[in-house]
Amino acid sequence: MAVVRAGARPTKQGAAATFTGVVFQDEVLVGKAPSRMRATMVSFTPGARTAWHSHPVGQTLYCVSGVGRLCLKGEPPRALNPGDTGMIPPNTMHWHGAAPDRLFSHLAMSESGEDGGGTSWGEHVSDAEYTAKTAD
Repeated sequence: MAVVRAGARPTKQGAAATFTGVVFQDEVLVGKAPSRMRATMVSFTPGARTAWHSHPVGQTLYCVSGVGRLCLKGEPPRALNPGDTGMIPPNTMHWHGAAPDRLFSHLAMSESGEDGGGTSWGEHVSDAEYTAKTAD
């Protein structure tokens, strides 16, 4: 058994190359072989969001607090509320982040691909894409 103390994992600020706005990341798990699991608690300030990206084995987002948005390429954004789980299929371009006027935190879980590859990043989400009316 292992216990990793919170103090051993400092909070990181999301990089401007992959996020818009102020985002904080707290690593929860980086799996060691044979595990390929990665889990990160991500906290977004109002209006903050990821750039477009995909994951080779997909991604699962569990909304912990606040109100967020999740959008798959070609679809309108969808609202995420506490307790909601968003499941993104493998290799699907998507973005996620806070609603314009709310804080948002989620637990992001994904696995690296068989070749060890992880997140593939794309362009930043435009303001028009971000402010599009949510589907729900």
